[in-house]
Amino acid sequence: MATGITSQVATLAEARAALEAAKSSGIAAELESPPDAASIYGVLWFAELNRALLREFAGVPFTLTLDCGNRADLAHAALVEGIKRVRFSGHPDTTKALSDIATQLHAELAGSSSDAILT
Repeated sequence: MATGITSQVATLAEARAALEAAKSSGIAAELESPPDAASIYGVLWFAELNRALLREFAGVPFTLTLDCGNRADLAHAALVEGIKRVRFSGHPDTTKALSDIATQLHAELAGSSSDAILT
């Protein structure tokens, strides 16, 4: 598959539309939550969204990134819930600890949301 496109998603309908477009174009999808989405929508909302998409779009490569702002507790919860890419912008020592946890869970910790380019 070709390189993907990044889309901001907060609902199942938005995520499905992005994955359908990626599937029909033969590209991977990079799904990004809105800034501070873990605080606004909840970690479990995005964990269930991720699980539903993994079932429904099993053959479509995608990554869902959940923005946890500076909330280490939410970033940790997201990793434990199986979200494989978490955005965190807190203290550097906390970032290091979360990065170690992410590595153990075969996940990734991303930098601040200002690093993301969304469509």
